[in-house]
Amino acid sequence: MEYIPTRHAVSFVRPLTRLRVGKQKSIFAGTYKICKLAANVPDLVVYEGVDRPIPDVEHFHGVLLFADISGFTSLTEIYTLNSKKGSGADHLTRTLNGYISEIVDHILRAGGDIVNYAGDAMLALWRERRKELSEILTLAVKCSLNIQDKCDNKETEVGVKLRVKIGISAGKLSKIVMGDEESRYYALIGRAVDEVRKAEGLASANTIILSPNAWELCDRENLVVEKIENERAVRVRYIKRDPHFSVEDYIKSFGTHLEYQEVGVSKKAIRKTSKLLPNVQLESVLRKYLLKTVLLKIDDAVPLDYLSEMRPATVVFVNLQFVESATMYHQCQSIQACCVGINNEFKLYRGRINKVFMFDKGCTFLCCFGLPGDKGEDECANALQCAHNVHEFCKKLRYVSVASIGVSTGPLFCGVVGHPLRHEYTVIGRKVNLAARLMMHYPGVVSCDEETHYHAKMPSSYFIELPKRSMKGVANPGTIYQYLSKKHQKILGKPRITVEKEEDYPLLGREKEMKIFQKALKRFSSVKARRSADCCQVIMFEGTVGYGKSRLLAEIIHTSQAEGMRVLPFELGKMDITEPYYTIQTMMALLLQVNHCKSYVERERVLLTKITKHELIEDLCLLNDLLFVKFPVSEKVSLMDSRTKHRAFRNYVIAIIKQNVATDIGLLVIDQVQYIDTPSWELILQMRASLPLFMVMALRPFTVEKPPCQAAIMVMRSQRTLYVKLTGLDPSIIRPLACQILGVISIPRELETLLTERSYGVPYYCEEILRSLYYSDLILLEPLDEDDEDESDAVLTFSRKKIVVPPDSNLQRENRKKSKLLNLTDMEGHKCRKVISLDRNAAAGNQQFICTIGETVNLQEITIPLTLKGIALAQLDQMNTTEQVIVKCASIIGHTFTTKMLRYILPEGAEQKLNQSLISLVKSRTFECASKTDEGFTSPMDENEDAHLLQCFCVHSAESDEHLHEDDSDEKGKYVEICSWQLLFLKLFILYPNKEKTVLWRCKLMRFCIALVHETANDLWLKEQKKSLHTKCTKFLENAARKCNSCGEGDFIYRHRKMVTFSVRESESIIQRRKDLYTTVSYANIQSHSPDSQQEIDVKDLYPSTSSGLQMAATDIIGAKSSRHSDQAPVIKSMQVPAGSHDFEFIVKMDKILRNCEGNNNLYANDCECKPIMDSVYCSLVRHWMGAGNVVKTFFYLLETAAAALYLSNNLMALSYLTEAENIFNSLRKGKPPFEYADVTKDTKIVPFEKACLYSLKAEVQLSMGHLLEAEVLFKKSLKLLNKKFPSFAVSQAIAYLIENYKNSKRHRDKEELTGITDGQISPIVYQQIRCLSFLWQIYCLQKYTMCKLPAMFTILLEVNTAEISNNEFKIISAYIDSFRCYHFVGLKEKSIKMEKLALQKCLVLNKDQEGLLMMGHLVCALSEMKLCTGQLAESIEYGRLAHKIAGIINKPNIDVVTIPFLTKALLLTGRLADYVELMTYMKDFSVSRHNILGQASFYTACLDFSLQEGFALRPFDECLAFINGVIDDPVLKSEKNLMLALYSSVALWYSRLSEWNKARPAFKMAKRLVANSNASLFSMYGYSKFLECQVLVFRKALWERQETVMEVYQQTKEYLQEFQQRCNTCPVFYPRLFHLKAYSYMLASQVGHAQRLLERALSFSNAHGNVLEESWIKTSQAAWFTDDEENLPENLWVKAAKSMPTWDEVAAGSESATARYLLQPTSDINETADETEQQDKSDIDLVCIPY
Repeated sequence: MEYIPTRHAVSFVRPLTRLRVGKQKSIFAGTYKICKLAANVPDLVVYEGVDRPIPDVEHFHGVLLFADISGFTSLTEIYTLNSKKGSGADHLTRTLNGYISEIVDHILRAGGDIVNYAGDAMLALWRERRKELSEILTLAVKCSLNIQDKCDNKETEVGVKLRVKIGISAGKLSKIVMGDEESRYYALIGRAVDEVRKAEGLASANTIILSPNAWELCDRENLVVEKIENERAVRVRYIKRDPHFSVEDYIKSFGTHLEYQEVGVSKKAIRKTSKLLPNVQLESVLRKYLLKTVLLKIDDAVPLDYLSEMRPATVVFVNLQFVESATMYHQCQSIQACCVGINNEFKLYRGRINKVFMFDKGCTFLCCFGLPGDKGEDECANALQCAHNVHEFCKKLRYVSVASIGVSTGPLFCGVVGHPLRHEYTVIGRKVNLAARLMMHYPGVVSCDEETHYHAKMPSSYFIELPKRSMKGVANPGTIYQYLSKKHQKILGKPRITVEKEEDYPLLGREKEMKIFQKALKRFSSVKARRSADCCQVIMFEGTVGYGKSRLLAEIIHTSQAEGMRVLPFELGKMDITEPYYTIQTMMALLLQVNHCKSYVERERVLLTKITKHELIEDLCLLNDLLFVKFPVSEKVSLMDSRTKHRAFRNYVIAIIKQNVATDIGLLVIDQVQYIDTPSWELILQMRASLPLFMVMALRPFTVEKPPCQAAIMVMRSQRTLYVKLTGLDPSIIRPLACQILGVISIPRELETLLTERSYGVPYYCEEILRSLYYSDLILLEPLDEDDEDESDAVLTFSRKKIVVPPDSNLQRENRKKSKLLNLTDMEGHKCRKVISLDRNAAAGNQQFICTIGETVNLQEITIPLTLKGIALAQLDQMNTTEQVIVKCASIIGHTFTTKMLRYILPEGAEQKLNQSLISLVKSRTFECASKTDEGFTSPMDENEDAHLLQCFCVHSAESDEHLHEDDSDEKGKYVEICSWQLLFLKLFILYPNKEKTVLWRCKLMRFCIALVHETANDLWLKEQKKSLHTKCTKFLENAARKCNSCGEGDFIYRHRKMVTFSVRESESIIQRRKDLYTTVSYANIQSHSPDSQQEIDVKDLYPSTSSGLQMAATDIIGAKSSRHSDQAPVIKSMQVPAGSHDFEFIVKMDKILRNCEGNNNLYANDCECKPIMDSVYCSLVRHWMGAGNVVKTFFYLLETAAAALYLSNNLMALSYLTEAENIFNSLRKGKPPFEYADVTKDTKIVPFEKACLYSLKAEVQLSMGHLLEAEVLFKKSLKLLNKKFPSFAVSQAIAYLIENYKNSKRHRDKEELTGITDGQISPIVYQQIRCLSFLWQIYCLQKYTMCKLPAMFTILLEVNTAEISNNEFKIISAYIDSFRCYHFVGLKEKSIKMEKLALQKCLVLNKDQEGLLMMGHLVCALSEMKLCTGQLAESIEYGRLAHKIAGIINKPNIDVVTIPFLTKALLLTGRLADYVELMTYMKDFSVSRHNILGQASFYTACLDFSLQEGFALRPFDECLAFINGVIDDPVLKSEKNLMLALYSSVALWYSRLSEWNKARPAFKMAKRLVANSNASLFSMYGYSKFLECQVLVFRKALWERQETVMEVYQQTKEYLQEFQQRCNTCPVFYPRLFHLKAYSYMLASQVGHAQRLLERALSFSNAHGNVLEESWIKTSQAAWFTDDEENLPENLWVKAAKSMPTWDEVAAGSESATARYLLQPTSDINETADETEQQDKSDIDLVCIPY
């Protein structure tokens, strides 16, 4: 075809037609692998693809076009700094390749060949005979004009403008091919290459420069140019006519010897090599030109886009300048030699040559360390050492005049750059530019930047600082160093270990390791024990980078030196392993104290003073080579052969050491033991058995690539070696550690959470995160004024106010170990360890600092510090390509993932290798079975370690295997399952190594071993890749987003999907797939949670009042899995209820119904799996839809997950998701993207129904946390959106009440038929209205204001009417239950009884199926609570018994969750202690087995109650107190105010009864704060009653000690009694306790008459209620208060028993006496226990109570 350019803006002809980058799918490289290979190399290489001898040189003529793009470096920096969660690489790739593709497209359409990409520049070539160069030049100029017209001055989304300048040259060129058998590199050389670079240097943005030779060869008549002053080159303005040149014929003339595709590829393909047919010979040649990283992706059919990422790497530029006399042949030979030398040196340390350039009469190699697949430890040190070796090698080349090397380290864009048909893998970034500038501005040396110097971790003597020089394009290069490799002079002995003990900063979290050391050293110090074979002589601490090995050694050194022990500490370096006996040399230099001697003469003099034995002095010459001395060689030594001399040398060293440590034990401390040389290991092994030398070593784990020598293995395996693996620090240590690092006294809670999540307990990770945050100004260090109160909750010197226990408590000591904080009493002298400027300020004025977070900072959006990212990348890059893809895909799923889901999202090809890759990843400790619980450590020297690693703890069943493993039946015989109970690995790979068998890894649930690897792998994805994979994950999970089968499936928000626009019609296959997924996701919670995780069951629909506070918040003691209920639950005996009452009749009928239902297996429901479904499906869907950018789906699943969390009583989790949903809603309302990947181009409208659900769910959370007013406002907002506006004023409420009452009366008067619909088909809006109303009436009942009675009555009436109109039988019964409870609380007893009877009648006619029994359970639970409140204890027990029985029949433990607290209280009050203990033990076992914090807290509250009331210990008080101290900061427990009130009040009362006021005070303070915000619920009253008794005892103390504040205390006690009496109106069961305490107050005030009347009244209530406990206690008080025999007062048995309280088992066995009640003594008893501190100071008001 003829080349017809389109019009240019300056020219009179049209410029080239522009190809739209967005439509390039039709021109992508062909599907054959050879096409993908050819896309990475120029046509220059493809068409000459024969394997010739190298170096190979080819000569030809041609035209060069060099296009340099400005702005890419700035673009890279902006995307690196401003990106969130590592998305910068994606934006950069899209912007960069989009722009380059436009330029390259013009070149390819003009027949040009892209020779290479040089970062932000590219070199294009047109090859042609010399006589045709004129037309080719015109074509190249026209192409350049078109590029300038269409591509220059492009604005990017971040505000950086991209400009392009072009240089053109022509003439004779030479292509040189260099390399070795494995790799090939090419470069163009010649005058035209130099000229095109100079021409581009003369150009400015939007200009084109012709080189002098090009100007000579071009058609001058056709070009309009401008002269450049003092230059032969010219600037092109425009061309006059189009070139008469056929591009199509030009393209056809090349590569005629190759075969091309005729079909399947677009005929419009603009690069001929994109249509190649497979050619084995050509493919083998092309592979040599590609990096291993790229080849692996192509071989695994992985898109090359997956290679693009931002990563820390090290760049090395090597430049060779040749002597003037060097011919082209000489240059080629030198380049080839240098190329081979670099390859041989760099490949040992995973360094790669990326490109070779020929500019400015020199050759430049661009090399990289740390590319994908090549990341390793000690990257900077390796790069510097390799650079030094290459520099030394190049200096020896004959025709090289100057060799210059520049090294820099930092974040780089590493990825594929260019056009879909012609691209290359390269690196771009500021550090690339810096390394190039260092190479040019510091010729003849190896120069490096400050970051490389810092991360190399080499001695300072290896570097010298270079003078600063101005470098183009580099504003602040920092300090520049020259690397010298070796020291200027040899110095014996390493300096002390670099990390030294800091006096003001104690070692945190390593108490266990220090005890191991001290115990082993103490045993070794005993001469007798030392001779024992099992006496430990060597301790080896293993840990990866950052685990604190050096700090642990520093602590050991400091402790040992303080005890007067001689310590020889030193640290090894990477290069020390290459020097024989270097470790022994250093140890001897320290031992003999010659390490500071400056000359050999001085060393000899010191040695003669240290070595005094004559036989040793004779052989001093053996130390000549070791210690650099020159003792005369003795005749004896001179006659030895080398082997004998070597043996004599070792024995001589041992003899010298023995002489110097004979008098006392020496301690040898060595850091970085993995760098010990082999001869030193052998000598250590030899001297270990004969010397009194205790050794402590620290090392990184050995690797397969660098295994330990045989001597090292023998030392490690020895019985006298203790091998200890360091683990991460406990989360409780992170806060004081962060304060140490920053030198502050407090950090914010958000920062502590971030550090706990991101540091994984590794001190170095914590330090690097803080360093990154500080230098990015995300956290601030501010001085703390002395007068200011620090409101932070994390103060270093503040010990959490735990309640004190007796000092001899073992349980308390164990708990202290778990939650130990830094015990420092003086922080004034503390300095900041890491921030030098702050350190100076602190040192100057002893100023204290606190850490704060910037105002607009979101800590959850920060990226991983590059130093930590590099550590994780090093592990990732050791994997093969398939393993990397698997790890990266698993990171998208989450920290824990199912293998089935992983298989689903893997790209095509990778899933075929999944099995073997998973086994390999488990062996390398990247993955592990998530069902694993105990993580024992196995020494890396164990022979059968892999057998322990390859363990699966999942439950395997034939039923689950069918859908979890997709292997063909005929292949199953080839596979062997790996299980924890089988040692098949040993059989397959050890016992039968020759048998070829494929192991099938059948683990269902897996997780990352190291969370940092998970996070880093996730950040490697580009944005579009992430979105695609997240979308794929949603497709896998979404069909399982339902309640479990046991709970009726459906949405957690009733019929939520029906109210939004994206509902999907389910096919039978989808339904079946969801059933399969249930079995998969159920494994996501198998023993993979932390002890603080939640395991809840639904109580909201079953019992809507649970979260309101009218009863105890759901104790969520039931988990996702439970064994058959009836086999474990205790049987509660019935209790007699007065005959003739409606309660008696209903109970009889219910007993009959339940007897008929017993044994009916159809009623027994499956175990609830909503918890694992929420964790595995809903939480994941929120994250995946957010990652996919779908705002509507994200909002939907945020609400669903919050509803699921509330369904499972996890209020804090629900609140976090609701807050996130609210933020999305607010952002949409403001027109802002709600999250990073949000796609706001689509319809993102939130429907009113979802807004109402957001408000109602948040209101439920606020209600459960005791925020009644906030909850009320939110419920009203929700009702308004649900078309049920709530009247705001009392008058309107009264009118509305009358209207609703009329409607209700008319409906019942007319006996309107209410046909029950039990299939749940009720409008979602009506359902939500009823739900909101069912909570709103409770808020009014809980408030202390009398004016809330009317709104409560109106609300409950509105709920009843709405439920009746809905015609849903279950909703009607639930409304009746709410109504009789509401009327009870507002004091309308008759209405309450009426509604109770209606509810009973309707329940009895329900179907006796699972749903019907569940509703009956709902009813009897409510009745058990109501009867307990009113004091009808027998009825309460009977209803509780029925509920407990229903729970067992239908396997709904959630009924027990609600019932057990009521039932146990009633049992305790009625004196049925055996049943009480049995039921509480059942609840405790149930909650502990599921690591449920609220269930355990409820149990220990009951234990304290049992001890306080009965004088028996269900669990020892110390154990209860240890539990409280252990969970005192648990956020879930802290949100349950009523439970916390009961716990604190019980502990305060315990110590108050014992008169241990200092111990009682902290708990009393907390209880007092909680009482002020408590409500009138039943469980709040239990805590209040204990607090009230404590307050009365405080008043007694003030009165007896005649304190000045006694009247204030009396007045407060009176107010508390009055308030408690008001609350008793709705809970008469507390009247006996109220009147008893009130009577005691009168007794203390000597008003005996009032006290006697009140006790009689209390006794009357107790008799009426059947309250045996209160009756017994009241009678005890009567006997003590009103006796005439004051000398023989009853003994206070409870106080006597408290110190050694008998257990229930002892009481039940009959070995102990009866109940020991606490005696409220009317007069002072000198025998009562009192603290000495109180006796010394009785006027302290704080000892009486908190300042009021």
